[in-house]
Amino acid sequence: MRVGVIGTAFGESRCQMLQQTPEAQLTVVCGRDASRTRAVADRYDAAAETDWRRMIDRDDVDVVAVYTSTDLHGPIAAAAAKAGKHVVVSKPTAVTLEEGRAMLTSARSAGTHLVVEFDTRYLTAPYRVHKAIAEGRLGRLIQGEYANKCLRGQAYYDEGSGWRGKAEFGGGCLLNQGVHAIDHLLWYQGAVEGVCALSGTYAHDIEAEDAASAIIRFADQSIATLTVTTTFNSGLRAGRYGGGGTLKRAQVHGVRGAATIEGNEVTHWVMPDEDVEAILPEAPPLNVFQDLAWNLRDPARRSTTLVSGPSALESIYLTTALRQSAELGRYVSLASLGHGRD
Repeated sequence: MRVGVIGTAFGESRCQMLQQTPEAQLTVVCGRDASRTRAVADRYDAAAETDWRRMIDRDDVDVVAVYTSTDLHGPIAAAAAKAGKHVVVSKPTAVTLEEGRAMLTSARSAGTHLVVEFDTRYLTAPYRVHKAIAEGRLGRLIQGEYANKCLRGQAYYDEGSGWRGKAEFGGGCLLNQGVHAIDHLLWYQGAVEGVCALSGTYAHDIEAEDAASAIIRFADQSIATLTVTTTFNSGLRAGRYGGGGTLKRAQVHGVRGAATIEGNEVTHWVMPDEDVEAILPEAPPLNVFQDLAWNLRDPARRSTTLVSGPSALESIYLTTALRQSAELGRYVSLASLGHGRD
């Protein structure tokens, strides 16, 4: 599976990832800055392009991996699908439901895959809990708690075009940071019925929210809370954006079992001591590229880690409902947004 990566900032980490994936080969790196793009491409023995349209048209690219600002996902994905290429985009899939639906329609028309990468699904500890839920070890689910909390300074939002502080470009803590926790709760508890949310801008000079909390009801009638912010000093070691590391926490329980995840560590595990039928592999794929390669090789394969097709829109439906609920001050059902019709 030959992959072209668009984006040389975060995208370089995916160049490294591809080198560690036996089923995939990095063939092209594309970026706007010619010298930086050439330097990155040379480090990974790949060709360099500065125009994503030219990269899409190349014969040595089967999969277009998009690591740009979210507002560019739509046009790139549409052009790639038209050229018969599969598409992997970084989270979130799109800024709006309309853009996401257009991306899905393009992929369906071309018979190609539209995939959004959520790297939490490939971590061993979160996957262990997902496997236990899927195999019924927790019993009927009752309640979950999901949090993604970090600290970002004003400089983080002011950098470049300032898109991180503008909801219309994919900014704000719900769509930029919180989408990780949003996908996590979808992965564990399934389809969402509706939400009640509150949000605000408390510590930054930005247009979008920097803190949000919500109560969520799922189709199976289980419930959960969601907490997302870029105003929380976790005390954890600072990551690439400074301000202290991100506190990522997920806790879920059912009538028979309970588990808590912090980062990539299971910190609480109470399960019945009994044998159950193993319906999922013991370990997840290495990453989204291996996951996609396996599905392309075996179309009948069922993956619960690959977020593709209609599933690629689930987090956008939920984010849209959360923002609408916070704006209107009332419960918002996903059905009212057209969920289930894609």
